[in-house]
Amino acid sequence: MLNQKTKGLFVDISEFSILAARTSGFDTPMVIEELAECPLSSDHSPEDIRAFLEQLVDYKGSRYFISRAGVYPEGRFVRFYEAESAGKAKDMAFLSEVLKSDFNINPDQNSVAILDARDGSDFDPASSLSKRLLFCGAPAASFLSEQRQLLECGIYPERLELSTVTTLGGVSDFARFNEMMSPILCVELTSKTANIFIINQGQVDVARPVSFGLDSLYSLLQRELGLKDEASARKLFFSNTFDFAEMGPKLLRRMTKELQASTGFYEVQTGQTIDKVFISVLPKNLDWVSKTVSDSLGLEIMQPNLEKWLESLKIKLAEGVDVSNLGSRWMGLFSLMGEFHLRGGRK
Repeated sequence: MLNQKTKGLFVDISEFSILAARTSGFDTPMVIEELAECPLSSDHSPEDIRAFLEQLVDYKGSRYFISRAGVYPEGRFVRFYEAESAGKAKDMAFLSEVLKSDFNINPDQNSVAILDARDGSDFDPASSLSKRLLFCGAPAASFLSEQRQLLECGIYPERLELSTVTTLGGVSDFARFNEMMSPILCVELTSKTANIFIINQGQVDVARPVSFGLDSLYSLLQRELGLKDEASARKLFFSNTFDFAEMGPKLLRRMTKELQASTGFYEVQTGQTIDKVFISVLPKNLDWVSKTVSDSLGLEIMQPNLEKWLESLKIKLAEGVDVSNLGSRWMGLFSLMGEFHLRGGRK
């Protein structure tokens, strides 16, 4: 049984937390009435999450609340591909083979969407003139698992989005709105994997995975501090009790080398200089990661002015809703609300 859609509920669910917003509805113009966060841990149950959401929205005795949700399914991917010609890009059989041969992605086992890398619009092989594409998706089984977990928590996803792509759309639109002319390095870092993107004036120029994530740091932290096991290292890593300012560069050396290689190659190839870095998803107690990366690469951390950007999307804030101190990780949630296509497309 579903509740009536009297209010909008937007949720961005990562392994670290649930970010949620109650709004006046699902379509713009809208008002953000309340924001809430639920940090996640291994002992959180579906009942705990539902109780958190019930403080935000009224289920009216229903089992589910209709929502728009962004998720980070295991095995997700975003891959940039530039075909030899726009004509070649129209051949879906050819693109299917590219997925298999170039990216080791089986189209039969994965839910795949193809976007125009120039503006993030859906790729239409019948009419598109673009040869710059983004393959986006995840294993079908992973999406199904995410849907089941949402339902267990009382969330009925009217629309389910890949948060990695949604966030990229938000950053791209934010860059266009603020007339940022220099490329931006975007990093999505989670436990098992990382994704590296370079956005240039609202277009995706680079999208590549890194095969290691936060989990790879715990053994090094354990050795450095003489801790008894990796579990203790992980607990310390996510605590607010240790200052990682001095040790951070050593812990993240492998990551920063990957980022330096990607940015260096891009800058040599294009002749353009990246001056900002945007790191999504990570919880507030890992803000030191962004600072370490920015210092190591000599880049400025992109700190979005969310209120002005939201206003430009016809999204207002109710009295008492303050977004001035929210970090980059909230970009994914707000990007679920944006109707970027109404900006008018490519210039």
